[in-house]
Amino acid sequence: MTFARCGEFFDGGMARAGRRNRFQPSYASAAALVMLLALSAGMAGSAVAQETAWEEGHASRARLIAGAGDGTQLLAGIEIELTEGYKTYWRHAGDSGLPPEIDWSGSRNVADLSLEFPAPGRFRDASGTFFGYQDEVLLPVMITPTDTGEPVTLSVSLSYGVCKDVCIPAFADFELTIPVAQSGSHAPRLADASRQVPRRVTPGEPYAGLAFHDHDLTDDGKLALTVEAPPDALLMAEGPDYHWFLDPDEAARTDSSGRQVFTVDFAETPREITGATPFRFTLVGDGAAIETLIEIPQEALRTLAGH
Repeated sequence: MTFARCGEFFDGGMARAGRRNRFQPSYASAAALVMLLALSAGMAGSAVAQETAWEEGHASRARLIAGAGDGTQLLAGIEIELTEGYKTYWRHAGDSGLPPEIDWSGSRNVADLSLEFPAPGRFRDASGTFFGYQDEVLLPVMITPTDTGEPVTLSVSLSYGVCKDVCIPAFADFELTIPVAQSGSHAPRLADASRQVPRRVTPGEPYAGLAFHDHDLTDDGKLALTVEAPPDALLMAEGPDYHWFLDPDEAARTDSSGRQVFTVDFAETPREITGATPFRFTLVGDGAAIETLIEIPQEALRTLAGH
């Protein structure tokens, strides 16, 4: 069985002012990101670094830093440092945890903003499995100004979870005014963090030795996803809202062609399933990461949900 492919993920939340919803991400323009990475590499020494003061949270601290701008878009970042032994969460935390969310509605001269997430690791604790980061993480922020001739004032309220034995929320508020065409000493680090954000691909499209291939239903009512990846690759799966929890295998099996096959359990689903639904899959391996969207039809979803 081959499922239809969905060209667009969920419209809304992540691309508009207000609190971020972990299931409504947006994607920065690839061309704009390439230009900003080039500026970050080439202009890093041309301006004094800009950053806010550190805001202390539970076993952590966070700040907002400025990166490169090309006159039309600007790359900034939210930097979180963690006390040894603590972790924070990816955009989809897994069984437990609190993913980072931001409210930028108080910003000035900002037409659009996208919070990006570098590829995470997979962790297990007493609460279950979750995806996230340990020690530190730098989350790129892509900003589109309303008026490219004026500075951007970025006003951000951040909430994020910090976990060791229990998970505790942390909060921080930042405000930073950034010239649209500028670059500071943080630009190379932001460029590196941006390169770690999973590359969006279509099924079958290879990137850095990774690719998504076939997907089908197993005899026991799970989703089998065949990928091109190293044996120790990591797969993450996301539904459109909190009603869905997808639990992929921690490790894939190798099929007769040498490809890796992950089994995904649809562990939690809505009571009512109406219509086809898009799901996002992220594959991490050998220092690279990709993501793709797969739309699963209603009949197959009912089988996966055990209805």
